[in-house]
Amino acid sequence: MYKSSLKIVELEKGDYHTLLNGSVAGVKIRIVLDTGASHSCVDKQFVNQILPELQMEANEGVNAGIGGSGFEVLVADLPDFKLGRFHQKLLENVAVIDFTHINTAYQTLKQKPVQMILGNDFCVIHKAVIDYEKNSFFFQKG
Repeated sequence: MYKSSLKIVELEKGDYHTLLNGSVAGVKIRIVLDTGASHSCVDKQFVNQILPELQMEANEGVNAGIGGSGFEVLVADLPDFKLGRFHQKLLENVAVIDFTHINTAYQTLKQKPVQMILGNDFCVIHKAVIDYEKNSFFFQKG
């Protein structure tokens, strides 16, 4: 069983995000833990900056989210993903999207940008449990 500390951030009154710290390819990242997101995703600009040679493919599925549909989604395998003591050499099939709208909202709310959303796909595969009282995210190897 793995454990990662989480931080609950109140963006506006009664509006919360759950944040984790991790890394991709040795670069520290801020992660939004979002069990409502069906698929984990990473910021395209961040990926282009730290992994310019990363192979990305077009996603053939339905591309939709709270913000709408019809936006470009690429898919890639992220190398060297770490979350606490958990280390995965390759985090496969991660959606690569433009986080500009997310990070613009974060900036407006005086928050640091995020580089990844860890979605329900990760939570289900790794049998995750969120303990809000202890500010902890528990999960298995998967």
